[in-house]
Formats: sequence, structure tokens, C-alpha cells
Amino acid sequence: SQIYVAYRNGRVDQALSLGFLLCWIAGDLTNFVGCYLTNQLPIQIVTAIFYVNMDIVMISQFVYYKLKNQK
Repeated sequence: SQIYVAYRNGRVDQALSLGFLLCWIAGDLTNFVGCYLTNQLPIQIVTAIFYVNMDIVMISQFVYYKLKNQK
């Protein structure tokens, strides 16, 4: 829902910071690595991949709107 709200408002810097997003993706990446290295169930690995992808979308959206609103 954060992705949709940011799309609708055209602003993301009011609710999220880049530092927070980078910490978030670091946590999700370590979750994925941990799932992979410990041979977790496939659904856990798929969920970890999904979270990393959503983090990438949110960071991309943050950068896009930050650059767009600077002009």
C-alpha cells in the first residue's frame, strides 16, 4: 500500500527516508541469504525474494520521485 500511496501522491520523502530504506533492504537481503544458506523451505525463500524485490521497487520509487520533485 505504501507503493500505491506514494504513486498517488507523487511524494515519498514525507514518510520514508533513504537511510531507512537501505536498512530495510539490508535486513531483507540478510534474511534471504540466511534462508538460502540454511536450506529453508522453498516458500520461505520465495517470500524472501519477494521482500527484496519490493524493497528495490520502493527504493526506485523513492529515487524517481526525489529527482522528479527536485526540478
